[in-house]
Amino acid sequence: MQFSGLALPVSRVMPNSIPLYIIGNDDRGVVRLEFVFKGGYGIQQKPLQATFTNRMLREGAAGYSSDEISQKLDYYGAWIETYSSQNANHITLYSLSKYIVPLLQLLSAIIKQPTFPADNLETVRRSGLAAYEVASQKVDVVSQRYFEKCLWGEGNPLGHVVLAQDYRNITVEDLQNYYNSVYSSNNCTVFLSGTVDEKVITALENTFGSDEWGSGCAMDMQFAKAYSSEFGRCNVKLDNTLQSAVKVGFMALDSTSPDYHKLRFLTVLLGGYFGSRLMSNIREENGFTYHIWAELDTYGDKCAFMISSEMATEYVEPCLAEIYKEIERLKNEPIEVEEIEHVRNYILGEMCREVEGVSARAEVFVNAWLSGEGFEGVNEYLKAVESVTPDELMEVARKYFCNDKMIEVVVGNN
Repeated sequence: MQFSGLALPVSRVMPNSIPLYIIGNDDRGVVRLEFVFKGGYGIQQKPLQATFTNRMLREGAAGYSSDEISQKLDYYGAWIETYSSQNANHITLYSLSKYIVPLLQLLSAIIKQPTFPADNLETVRRSGLAAYEVASQKVDVVSQRYFEKCLWGEGNPLGHVVLAQDYRNITVEDLQNYYNSVYSSNNCTVFLSGTVDEKVITALENTFGSDEWGSGCAMDMQFAKAYSSEFGRCNVKLDNTLQSAVKVGFMALDSTSPDYHKLRFLTVLLGGYFGSRLMSNIREENGFTYHIWAELDTYGDKCAFMISSEMATEYVEPCLAEIYKEIERLKNEPIEVEEIEHVRNYILGEMCREVEGVSARAEVFVNAWLSGEGFEGVNEYLKAVESVTPDELMEVARKYFCNDKMIEVVVGNN
């Protein structure tokens, strides 16, 4: 399979210096507008500060209550998504292009003039705490929390294991302080996709791009430099569970490393699809688990390699032994060309599916931008997929897969 590559976003700069990236174009009459504010929960001073601040933007703004915001969005058939990641806060509007002007006025109030009403904070707090308590009984969720704790080490915001008390400790003042430090035209990047014409761009510039707004300063995207991983086994007891969750991994490399795309390919080969080596061994041959997978997770420009699965407690140790067996095979046995070709076709087929629509394509480019590899990294990965060799993959495996620098997290009733 051949993949010719994706057309890169068109870059513009609005009059107040906000970068604007326009991704694709179509005639479906729908616009996806994403605002990205650098920072995320990697810079927060208190746990959950970033998540709550971003979530509470929709709960009230100058001239609008939360109900009025919801009613106006419903009237125009639009919706807003907010979420915080390790290094950014995201606010995304989905709208018909013909209604973009009144919706931009609403979005301007939400982003520039949030009120953070105390009553709404209590409602969001209760909802979040209830979801947290349910999630805290799931072995996969708890294993992810402790894996990140071991990955980043004590003292790093990305390594903090969230507690119920963290939900109770968040105040309106915390939200206002975080908002003031992050949300501004100086720290904003905009991604626009869908049915985009000069009318839409002009409306966007008139609303967000003419004058400076907000008090936050521009931030470095790649903030997450300091970490101190805790290698070895971390056992977490969780009562009344039927299965155990296992995670094995390590902090691998930067997204700007020349080995990045090769390690991504190797990760897919090892555990990134249904026919991978881990699935063939641990599910099909041994029956230890229903599903096991490997992935590279990005934290700013840092990338962590991680293998995850759930299984009956008696299979934990045999499963770990087989995981390390498969890793050793990558380091010592050349990979057959036929297997590489099979993985290559899978990756290229998945990429075709992932970029089928303009909105999906926008997400691919936003993620590449956030990881530090840049827009060009998307096509560079495709080139690496088409050209990688068995010798290169073995070299990468030997370079990065070191058993004495692995983190193991096991969560369950053990």
